[in-house]
Amino acid sequence: MIEMKLKKKLIITVVLLAAAGICAGLMFLTRLDRAAVTKVYTEGIFRYISLPVKWVENLVPAFPVGEVLLAALCIILPAALIVAVVRCFLCRSGKPLARYGLNLVSLASAAVILFVLFGGLNYNALTFAERYDYDLRESTISELSDLCLYLNGQAAERLNKLSRENGVTSSGMSVYEMCEKAADGYKAIEDRFPGLKGYYTTPKPAISSTIMCYFQISGIYPYISPEAIVNARTPEWSLPHTICHEMAHQRGIAREDEANYVAYLAAISNPDVFFQYSGYAEALSYSLNALYSASPEAYAKVIPYIHKGIREDMSASARFWDSFVKKNELPAKISSAVNDTYLKINDIPDGTRSYGRIVDLLLAEYRLARGIN
Repeated sequence: MIEMKLKKKLIITVVLLAAAGICAGLMFLTRLDRAAVTKVYTEGIFRYISLPVKWVENLVPAFPVGEVLLAALCIILPAALIVAVVRCFLCRSGKPLARYGLNLVSLASAAVILFVLFGGLNYNALTFAERYDYDLRESTISELSDLCLYLNGQAAERLNKLSRENGVTSSGMSVYEMCEKAADGYKAIEDRFPGLKGYYTTPKPAISSTIMCYFQISGIYPYISPEAIVNARTPEWSLPHTICHEMAHQRGIAREDEANYVAYLAAISNPDVFFQYSGYAEALSYSLNALYSASPEAYAKVIPYIHKGIREDMSASARFWDSFVKKNELPAKISSAVNDTYLKINDIPDGTRSYGRIVDLLLAEYRLARGIN
């Protein structure tokens, strides 16, 4: 009987492993025709394949289901290994350890399958810029400086309508309220970008937010569980943009830089002023960093014009994240190495035209709004 169970488990594992191999092969083959991936998968299959899972996850609004399952696995797998080893000694057989190994391979295979089917293929789709005909091109230092001043003006206008506590901008909203409101921004831009439409789970604050701080992670979209998970301890002024960023991944925007841009669009289009401020201020932060890298002299000329409150918010955020690195820098190094490896595996180009894709997208939007050719 035990022998039969082991054979069945082996068959299941082989089937899952083969399916995972096919999915992995799809990840490589679909790089050959990104337009087809976009039409068939991103704009079709992707929107519907995880609907049952999303429906179930929306029934549990208090915490991320995927995060809880992952935490459970982190406890169950080591415990099961210990039990398997003990049983091997007691029955003088390697079968308990063999069963454990098969279960482990089955879990890993299932993870690969879910990753590919629930969003991984979006890495091989057309970029957001390609899908919506953005004019990405080389821009001058002067254009970048103008963009920074424009974003500063928009952020400052919103900041003047908001309250501040302990030297930083405050919304008076809980993380849960922000997660609920974030969808309003996406509804406002769906007509312009129909690819963002669909049924999605409401973003959720992570239970392990403090741990995420040590790893310098503000949010995650785990793919195998189609939930937008945000670090609830993220500095408040940047939290709306972070929430919108993870929601962009839900909507098929795989690349980080483009997810940042889509998050900016959703945030500034939200009826809530705090969301608008977060979107403009985050975009300004990226643009200022790009300006400093391109021309420290131009940066020095622009920075005195940046609203004092915005600079204080940015400085407070930098101190917040640095405080965790000072306590223990190892998690941040591990996180960076894992992220770099992940991007290389998924064949993500840097997307740089002149200042990095998010800033190039912001510049394209800026030119379009002003009718600049």
